[in-house]
Amino acid sequence: MSNYCLVLPFLPGGIELARKFAIEHGVHNEEHDGFYKIACITRENVWIQRSPPGSGSPDLEIVSLETKDATNMLKEFATSNHPWAVRFREFATIAYGIDFSGPMPPLNENIIDWNEQAI
Repeated sequence: MSNYCLVLPFLPGGIELARKFAIEHGVHNEEHDGFYKIACITRENVWIQRSPPGSGSPDLEIVSLETKDATNMLKEFATSNHPWAVRFREFATIAYGIDFSGPMPPLNENIIDWNEQAI
């Protein structure tokens, strides 16, 4: 099991779209849960990080996904014809300006993985 995190910059109006998407298509509905099972995702947490006022930086969505297979997970988000995945890719283009069906960047590099049990 691994934890995969990513940060997505919101376009104007993206936060409202993300909240609406979470309510309409988020967790604990048949489509969402079915796709997450296919993508080997076992847990998801999402936060909205507001940028400091006046910084000119975009607000961000921070996503943490626990997965059994990060490579498969990203492939499914990019290529799956599952209705939830198709809907998510359409949403991501509008909310973040990111095309998940395009070429995938390399996997994120985890440089610290600490837990109290390792002490």
